Amino acid sequence: MKFLPARVLAATIVLLFAGACGAPQQGAFTPAPIVPEIGLEAGDPQDPTESFTLTAVDGILEEVSVTSDRAKTIEGAFSEDLTEWTSETVMDAGSTYTVTAMAVSSDGTVTSIEEEFVTESRDDSGFAVLDVTPAIEGETVGVGAPIIVTFTEAAPDRARVEQQLRVESEKDHEGAWRWISDSQVIYRTKEYWEPHQTVTFTAAFDGALLGDGAWGGEDHSVDIEVGASQITYADVSSHSMTVEIDGEVAKEIPISYGSGSEWEYHTATGVHLVMSKVEHKVMVAPGKDEDDPDYYETPVNWATRINASGEFIHGAPWSEWAQGNTNVSHGCLNASDENAKWFYEIAQRGDPVEVVGSPREMPWTNGWGYWILSWEEWQQGSALE
Repeated sequence: MKFLPARVLAATIVLLFAGACGAPQQGAFTPAPIVPEIGLEAGDPQDPTESFTLTAVDGILEEVSVTSDRAKTIEGAFSEDLTEWTSETVMDAGSTYTVTAMAVSSDGTVTSIEEEFVTESRDDSGFAVLDVTPAIEGETVGVGAPIIVTFTEAAPDRARVEQQLRVESEKDHEGAWRWISDSQVIYRTKEYWEPHQTVTFTAAFDGALLGDGAWGGEDHSVDIEVGASQITYADVSSHSMTVEIDGEVAKEIPISYGSGSEWEYHTATGVHLVMSKVEHKVMVAPGKDEDDPDYYETPVNWATRINASGEFIHGAPWSEWAQGNTNVSHGCLNASDENAKWFYEIAQRGDPVEVVGSPREMPWTNGWGYWILSWEEWQQGSALE
């Protein structure tokens, strides 16, 4: 505990915690100097859930600041006569807080303090981050990449948990969280990320009260590297797709999209995101069993997934005759093996693939279809709205 030496001053500032001794009696101001004892009334660690009060004797408070060793600020309110300041927010457990305050007497004499106190630790903490996607060490992601955070358990209070989440980027951005369930929340920007930058996600849970008596577990922080801006514009009606890298056209690729009498075979309109990729994959007819005449198992190369229900950009040498002029696939974007390999090799998770020209719309819940929602719709999923 740190104390300032006694000085000849005309105002006294005392810090009182709930449960500490009563507030000092305020005496009438006299012009004669007094020698106050400036310090904390309570020396033991404090209950982080209890409020505390600063009181000025023989003067009024002009400035009060309470910050923690985790760069958190405690909000509070002054009394009408400005002789007291009372904290209004719960503190973090197991933290050190620094109180700075200034009081002024009626003759203009200034008193100031800078004191420290600690809060009690909480041993029943456990709520923490289980996984952050996409965030593989050494990976670069696309400009449409979300930040998908999965927790170890259901959030005791969504709003309090969300308040502890931070997303910082090297280049300016605006973003918001949207809850998918009590144990998962997703961050999306208003516009695509600026390319070639580092984005840092932090969950500041250690010592934080997250609701219903639940305290946060360990902090979690991860850096996400945003790579080149790689946006694919896929037009079902023109049987082609255009890939732009950092604003320049890199390749025009002939495509055969999905069509036919089966509604689910139509390639879906909407903003898709690259989710994963695999060199070799066996495509199986969705929702069909082996006795169905439409059942198929087709091995393909260079398969890049762009939604959860089975749409891929992949090599299809059997349909090269149709690529660029006719849509004959079962929903995937068929390209030549050469073009599919080129796309596969540059693809980053989170690269946007903006599909237009199909009568079938993709639900925003199909994989990473988060950009299908407008910005206003997306924001409605925040617990802080």
